[in-house]
Amino acid sequence: MSLRVVVLGAENVGKSAVTVRFLTRRFIGEYNSNMDLIYKSSIKQEDYVTDIEILDSCAKKNTSIAPGDSVITWTDSFIVVYDICVHSSFEQAIKILDIINKARASVYCPALLLGNKTDLEHRRTVGVEEGHQAALEYNCQYYEVSAADDFVTISIAFQALLRETKIIQQNKPLLKRRKSSLVNVSKKLGAMFGKKDSEMDRKRSTCDVAGPKTIFEKA
Repeated sequence: MSLRVVVLGAENVGKSAVTVRFLTRRFIGEYNSNMDLIYKSSIKQEDYVTDIEILDSCAKKNTSIAPGDSVITWTDSFIVVYDICVHSSFEQAIKILDIINKARASVYCPALLLGNKTDLEHRRTVGVEEGHQAALEYNCQYYEVSAADDFVTISIAFQALLRETKIIQQNKPLLKRRKSSLVNVSKKLGAMFGKKDSEMDRKRSTCDVAGPKTIFEKA
């Protein structure tokens, strides 16, 4: 079973560049951003190999992503990319994280907020503290990288997300069993205490009525 990851973000933030850099170590600056692409690969992590599918989504679709979109239900985790030099792309990233949180509210889904183009530090408009604050607010991982200059940081960021995603997937059956067990226990307790409460109500009603009557007769 493959881990599914979707990469989202505004146009020209470098979604394809960071994805291909992670998978091939190569930097390619020009991509066709008018279509979705799925990359399949096997990634070695520590002493095991993980099969992955990464959906590099079309930026034009990202700008209008909605809670019911298939891209949200298809994936196991999210990477949301923005350009540190374009504040509007960061604002779009926040909107996407908000949609993800609302759409997957009942089930925790790992996410990574990724600020790209740190090689253009002199043109930065999004501060590191803004990224950290957003990550805290939306409970996701956060890294800043440069697809043009650096493979290592991108690899660390992707690998961290994949590890978290794998842990979540491995524990899903356990969580389902626990949830099922808790529901069953809750039903049993509810039936048991509901029965006792009903009996106690009947006893209390009898006592309440009989008590005054007995006193009155004695009087």
